Amino acid sequence: MKIYDLSKEIMSTRPFEGDPAPVMTRLANMSEDGYNLSTIAMSLHSATHVDAPLHFIKRGKDVAGLPLDIFVGDCTVMTVPGRRLDAMYFMRYPVPERLLLRGGGELTESGIGFLYNNGLRLIGTDRESIGSPTDERSVHAALLGYNIAILENLNLTGVPDGRYTLCAAPLRIKGAEAAPCRALLLDLTEASEAPPGADIAKS
Repeated sequence: MKIYDLSKEIMSTRPFEGDPAPVMTRLANMSEDGYNLSTIAMSLHSATHVDAPLHFIKRGKDVAGLPLDIFVGDCTVMTVPGRRLDAMYFMRYPVPERLLLRGGGELTESGIGFLYNNGLRLIGTDRESIGSPTDERSVHAALLGYNIAILENLNLTGVPDGRYTLCAAPLRIKGAEAAPCRALLLDLTEASEAPPGADIAKS
């Protein structure tokens, strides 16, 4: 079994524009106190993290209220072209419950609706945000309005397109609209051939 760590390191990852950089403060140290104790102050959207509906939906579920089975199970990694990703684009492929996108493609309303109607529960991206650079709200609100969890700022370097098992539960923080997570992909295949979906079109 091969394990891919999709998580970016929190302290060294550039924060989203406008967000504060994480700060770690040492309260006790080994030389003076005989043990180490630290606190950390950070945006809940630092590095690799999960967005819950509460991020953009009034009275939406917080991150602690999301079912854990959303974040554990079969998952597909797909490289997408840097253009608008509408329903016609996704109709060419089986829709999984969990989908991780590599590349700069931007989701459209029709694409999101198609994915939801075909059972998508979680979508991830290797970009800082699933939203458009010119319109963060629309894509987030559409996905979260369907209760589709969002996994952002993934490190998909060296991960071939295909099917895996995802383990990416967020920290349990009541009342929070987001939380960091340690996102892992498990490749359970033993065959030497490429995993199913590795031939997904890139154009």
